[in-house]
Amino acid sequence: MKKQELKVAVFTSQQRDMRVIGIVLTHLKSANYTFTVAERTPSATVDVALVDDSDPEMRKRLATVLASKPSLPVVHLVSEVGLAGAQCELLSNQLMMQLLPTLERLLHSLANQPPAAPAASPTSTVTTLPPTRNRLRALVVDDSQTVRTQLANVMSNIGMACDIADGAKAALAQLANRQYDLIYVDVMMPDMDGYTLTREIKRNRNNKAPVIILTSQSSPFDRARGALAGCDIFLTKPVGLKQFYAATTKALRKSMAVDDLSDWITDPTQAKARAHA
Repeated sequence: MKKQELKVAVFTSQQRDMRVIGIVLTHLKSANYTFTVAERTPSATVDVALVDDSDPEMRKRLATVLASKPSLPVVHLVSEVGLAGAQCELLSNQLMMQLLPTLERLLHSLANQPPAAPAASPTSTVTTLPPTRNRLRALVVDDSQTVRTQLANVMSNIGMACDIADGAKAALAQLANRQYDLIYVDVMMPDMDGYTLTREIKRNRNNKAPVIILTSQSSPFDRARGALAGCDIFLTKPVGLKQFYAATTKALRKSMAVDDLSDWITDPTQAKARAHA
């Protein structure tokens, strides 16, 4: 199948970022797209944009393009996730590892969006959350019984249902029969490593769940392998409760396209404080 050719407008004055973006889009291959960097002053023919959110001048230039093409997908390069309040954010220091997966996820999500619903009246409340669901469900894949039990307890504490799998084959069998909101994957497993499992999960277009790799492997090479496999977040064990909750909410916000998850999951630090009040 012929790949879709897309032009990327880059709005940054950081020469290092420009070089990294050029290297990634030129040398790393996407399964579905061929990316080329547009000219310095892009026209309305560009397909996606990257903008340095810390640079007011770059945001102004982007605004000019958006005036003629308001539906243009935009990836905001940020120093800390959540500062820009944008739907698609990418940490500037993760450009090399996460740029291509971020672009692919953004474009895939836009391509699979349902037709826009009729405009709601001023008194209506519109939500993108599934109306028939009242509890989020995660799948934990790890060959360690201890880790599976610990994660299942954490899931219960933050208000999520949890299924467990002791290996990749068991996980794929469960994924064939059930949809999950989030998947946690270990790397070192006997039947299939976590990178291969992540690629298998991402290859299935019916699966919309983000994948968090949770592993004791912490080298830059391991992180790069995780990014190339398509994982949404890479966490290194041991993970503190606060960091775990932050990663979980970050992944869910992107996949569910909502900012407020308070009706769906509970901050474990707040729950603990209430229990001791």
